[in-house]
Amino acid sequence: MSVIYWTSDGAGSGTGTVPAVLDRWILAQGDANLIVYGGDVYNVGSEAEYAVFAGQIGGDLTLRCQVPGNHDWMTSEESAASGRIPAGYERFWSRHTPPASRQPIDTAKKGGARYEHWIDLDGWRLIFVDTGLAEHSPWPVGDDERLAWLRAALRGTPGRAKLLFSHFSRLSYGLHGDSPGVDRLWRELFDEHGAPLAVCMIAGHDHNVSLYGPRPRNHPGAGSVPFERGIHLMVNGAGGAGHYHPHVGTRPDLLAESDGFCVSRITLTRGHSARFEILNFGAAPDVGEQPSVLGGFEVQLEPG
Repeated sequence: MSVIYWTSDGAGSGTGTVPAVLDRWILAQGDANLIVYGGDVYNVGSEAEYAVFAGQIGGDLTLRCQVPGNHDWMTSEESAASGRIPAGYERFWSRHTPPASRQPIDTAKKGGARYEHWIDLDGWRLIFVDTGLAEHSPWPVGDDERLAWLRAALRGTPGRAKLLFSHFSRLSYGLHGDSPGVDRLWRELFDEHGAPLAVCMIAGHDHNVSLYGPRPRNHPGAGSVPFERGIHLMVNGAGGAGHYHPHVGTRPDLLAESDGFCVSRITLTRGHSARFEILNFGAAPDVGEQPSVLGGFEVQLEPG
């Protein structure tokens, strides 16, 4: 069994004590195999703000990786060697590449492709994609090599025991709503016949929680379909940077939460089952406080 924790949209300057409280609780459980930050070190992903982020998580990055968010890309630089990169993110994680963390940087690539990677864990493949520019430059940002990389990642192991982690979600219900800028990414999670190659897309960006039943490749906002034909979506950007109350986007059919700060917990077993939970710490988390299980879902796959 392996346990993955996810928080997003809650680190850096001006986020108060909530991110540190959530992180302290995660570490206190003593069962984490991986801790994923879903992006946005506020306000603009600068090196100074990443220093704040490091303090909030106690400076230990051994189990951690991060998909960049749109705020991380607000402090960017460009060169012939690296292409356009989120400068604060790049410099921070360059000082903590594996084995000091679980976040590699592939310096042979350019732009967000440098941070895209996968981790194989307990019979599952966890795929991490940079969608931080998706609002204005839809993924894969004109780079067909990123498409080829993702296709290889999805087809490199048998079955659909795969999870996709990104900052933007194809569907979301909040201030930002659905993200058409990751539609190509979403469609790549299915084969040419529309059969799903993964189980769930995990994302943040909207500062609340939305859980969706399995959605198909085409017209995912139209409603859920049987699991054999669709992929779940778990949106949790309630990591400490305030809350967004639902405004626009696709209304979730499994769970919507706009008032509590939340951690996602994903429990995987080698038998290819997975449990997805939203842990709610309420509107004012404090040290020692125990969360409630707000909701979630489980999946069971056929071996192989």
